[in-house]
Amino acid sequence: MRNVLVIRFSSLGDVVLTAPVFQALRRAWPEARITALTKEAFADVFLGHPAIDRTMLLRKGESIVSLIRRVRRERFDVVIDLHSNVRSRWVSFFSAAKEKVRYRKAALARRFYVLWRWSSGDLREHTLDRYFQALRPLGIEVPPRKILVIQTAFLGDAVLTLPFLNALRDQQPGVPVTVLCTPEIEEIFKNHPAVAERVLFDKRGHDRGVASLFRIARELRAQHFSVVFLPHRSFKSAWVAWLAGIPRRIGFSSSQGRWLLTDVVPFRWGTHDADRNLSLLNTIGAPNGRRPTNNEFLLQPPPASQERVKDRLRAAGVGPEDRLLGINACSVWPTKRWLAEGFAAVADRAVRELGVKVIFFGGPADADAVNEVVRGMREAALNWAGETSLRELIAAVSRCSVFLTNDSGPLHVAVACRVPTVAVFGPTTKELGFFPYGPGHLVVEKDLPCRPCGLHGAKRCPLGHFRCMTTIAPEDVFAAVARQLEKGSYTQTPSPRVG
Repeated sequence: MRNVLVIRFSSLGDVVLTAPVFQALRRAWPEARITALTKEAFADVFLGHPAIDRTMLLRKGESIVSLIRRVRRERFDVVIDLHSNVRSRWVSFFSAAKEKVRYRKAALARRFYVLWRWSSGDLREHTLDRYFQALRPLGIEVPPRKILVIQTAFLGDAVLTLPFLNALRDQQPGVPVTVLCTPEIEEIFKNHPAVAERVLFDKRGHDRGVASLFRIARELRAQHFSVVFLPHRSFKSAWVAWLAGIPRRIGFSSSQGRWLLTDVVPFRWGTHDADRNLSLLNTIGAPNGRRPTNNEFLLQPPPASQERVKDRLRAAGVGPEDRLLGINACSVWPTKRWLAEGFAAVADRAVRELGVKVIFFGGPADADAVNEVVRGMREAALNWAGETSLRELIAAVSRCSVFLTNDSGPLHVAVACRVPTVAVFGPTTKELGFFPYGPGHLVVEKDLPCRPCGLHGAKRCPLGHFRCMTTIAPEDVFAAVARQLEKGSYTQTPSPRVG
């Protein structure tokens, strides 16, 4: 059983602030004997505290030698100095304890600020945060007071962050969480129960310059976050977190700015990205091996968006009883796009043989690619490429009976909307971590030795043959679509591969 001494002699406010530290100690070491050392004037602060077993008092006029002798007789194993003055340091040094830790007082930084207004990163930290940081060498994780999550990647990456946010809320109930994201993916986090606030960073628009990075960093610094999680692995994300002076910066070993992080988590290939994101929570004491549930992926479109989509579909001749095949024929990366003629052939057969109606989705930049597919069809189809907001996309995808897609963001939107998906994978593979997550989905792919040829796809096939896509037959994709349509609802079977 550990015998622990915590030192904080004065003053009243500082002594009161130690209360959460004792609670953290008791949670970490439930069997420990915990003693608080303070001045007689503040003894009542610790009276009745459930995590404190006894209080030692510094008597008025007592010499440092007398105090040290009393401390040594107690044979403490651990001494935690939360005062960090000359007296407390002497007591800790001569205590004979095996483990001794001390909090950073930042006294010099405060004096410089008072005299010359020289600011320091230490001054952005609350005293309680520095108290907690003193516990980390003892293996005791610090409960954060305000959390930032930086996710400025693409749509699919944002959707795959949702289970992480849910788990974070469960792990740290009541702690406010802010998400730094781009305007393009803001809707994913809007109204999410785990997100208290969103800060927009238009890195592809008016925030592209370096000056904007410093502006965002100043804005974040003013909010005094104690922890930031970086599921996005870019250098810019790590740099912003560092510039913002956030004391604890948690990210992956594959981050381009890993040297700017305080906690580095191994990035494991062969693990789904949603599971990888959850591993970031291990740094603050979350249980290892936690996997997302289906509910944690759920995207619920706002009622107003559902009504608008329903009205648009009704005007286009799609009634509530009609089965709808949604198709996303696009991707940011050209090599991740299956052939236009393939999508057209599958869509035509689906209309003729399965009796469905077909709707194509895409962003404004995808209009030409989708138009090429639609022009190659013999049957009628709805083309909503570039005509929906993200909120409306979520509502429209959730209305689909089956969703056919390349490896891109709308794939994960469909999964999060509980729509059975058929995903066509070419240059990327399951091992990279972006297969449709969970049960009830199908992947069509070819087993080729050249796969994967990159982390994200590319503008052109590195070998010049593009066999990963050209050898995928429309018959195989149609069979997968028909199989999904036969299910009629979301099922609980593993996601197999086809091909």
